[in-house]
Amino acid sequence: MSIPRRIPGARAAPRHGVAPLALCALLGCSGAAQALHVSEFGAAPDDGKDDMAAISQAIQAAIQRGEREVLFDPGTYNMATACAIPGKSAGHYIGIFGATNLALIGRVNGAGEPATRLERNHPLHNDARPFHHLVIERSSHITIKNLVLANDPPFGSTGRVISVDRNSDVVVVEVLEGLPAYDGMRCASAHAWDLATGKLKRFGPTPTEATLTIGLNITQFWEAVPGTGARRLRMAGKGFAAKVAAGDGISWHHAAHECDNQTAVMYSRDVTFENVRFPNVTNMGMLAGYNRNLIFRRVAFRPEKGNLAVGGRDGMHLSMNSGRLLVEDCYFKGLRMDPLVIRKTFGLVKNIRADGGIIAKPAYEIPAGDKIRFWVGEEPQDRTVASCKSQGGGAYLYTFEQSIPPGAIVGTPLCYQTHALEEGIIRRCVFEDSFGSPIVNFEENITVEGCVFSNNSYQIKYGPNQTTGAFVRNNVFRNNVCEDVPWVDIAHRGQPSAIVIHSLNRYFKAPMFNAGILIRGNVFKNPGGDPGCVAIDVRNARDVEIRDNQFIGFERRVWTDAATTRDVRFGE
Repeated sequence: MSIPRRIPGARAAPRHGVAPLALCALLGCSGAAQALHVSEFGAAPDDGKDDMAAISQAIQAAIQRGEREVLFDPGTYNMATACAIPGKSAGHYIGIFGATNLALIGRVNGAGEPATRLERNHPLHNDARPFHHLVIERSSHITIKNLVLANDPPFGSTGRVISVDRNSDVVVVEVLEGLPAYDGMRCASAHAWDLATGKLKRFGPTPTEATLTIGLNITQFWEAVPGTGARRLRMAGKGFAAKVAAGDGISWHHAAHECDNQTAVMYSRDVTFENVRFPNVTNMGMLAGYNRNLIFRRVAFRPEKGNLAVGGRDGMHLSMNSGRLLVEDCYFKGLRMDPLVIRKTFGLVKNIRADGGIIAKPAYEIPAGDKIRFWVGEEPQDRTVASCKSQGGGAYLYTFEQSIPPGAIVGTPLCYQTHALEEGIIRRCVFEDSFGSPIVNFEENITVEGCVFSNNSYQIKYGPNQTTGAFVRNNVFRNNVCEDVPWVDIAHRGQPSAIVIHSLNRYFKAPMFNAGILIRGNVFKNPGGDPGCVAIDVRNARDVEIRDNQFIGFERRVWTDAATTRDVRFGE
């Protein structure tokens, strides 16, 4: 299947543009690759047998022998038994540890879509805690290509509402054919959908009111209707009846958290996911942290087999990465939290020594010559690390080549520029029908261009939240289409908006550290015509340029907070 949207083309970059990525360098291009095939170790698709041991042996052999490609046939490879590599992982399915120049490559069909399915077969029950489907750790120049990473059974399900008794608060659903159900099934991250269109339904102005179940303490469980073999499920006394009607769809997940994420990419560099599909996931689709240089091209989170949602949490959660990031021609639909998160973490000054050194926590081993940013004063100030020493418990002692900035005190927030992106591009992607913010961005040097945003519940969010950050600086948002305004004001700003630039962080009072932001050439649509909506909400920012945008159906186009913004410029 191809991405079911028409993506607008990008225009020429304005002066705020970012230089193109050196893709060949990131991919580690070189001469002809050496390859082995998983069939050499006994893995065969579509035979119903557990291929996990054979696939693991093939990968470890490739790493040991210096082979550059592990190849798969088209079809479904089953993975029923988790593996472990002593000293590397407590458990996983596919594990790539300490590898260099390695690619896992499947086959494609006539439409160019991945035809190789790597299917994790973990039994589904309320206490299921499967290990990661794929782990990449402390490796370099790794490519995952032409693969479907799926679960069978999926860890979520969908039913059609066949009866609603509002007086008794009872809802009965018929689970769609081929999707899992059982008596007592946990009903986490549940939402209502329009089955005819496959669109997430809009109702309720707060996260709790706009969902059927939300949060981590799930108390809602389905009861099997007697005599139906659990193909019909009943929910009583949990408020569902007031929010749905016969014919609606309800999707839910087996848990809101607790098990490993579908994939993890940690402490690695030059990692590429290309033409990879995630039809259903456990927890987050991917956690990628402390890496350098990441490429995601034609990665799709798209539900299948009648299911309406992909998973219980975020799509891709990218944390504390550095170097260059490319997210291109990707598709995100049916995530129950934020499809794409780009974040880094604040540390805090815990002690200032007489010699000018500081102890900080949370903190990291920062090489001498790298910089730490102090968020203090009118503009953040960087200091070059001279030495770094662990103090235990996640704290580090740093000394600097210069004196620490004036005004820095115990409690001053820090950022570690070792773990900061030099350049990030999100290009020609589609974000639709997810219960979350399509993009949560806490980073610098990010360009979002040529993307489509449609029917997501929360605003596109730029700037730190309550506990983590950091601020958005040198960012471009251009030539995108926002087809409607989200209906839940997750930022607690009193008005829905398509994009919000702000700070909710508890460490700051009225900061203006979001800076150097260009919003240009976008189309903002408000087909619902809600007069309370705005297209762009700007707070806690300075040096913001908003120009050459189209606003359709808005009484108010842009709102700026006079108390926390400065130098916001407009143009046609």
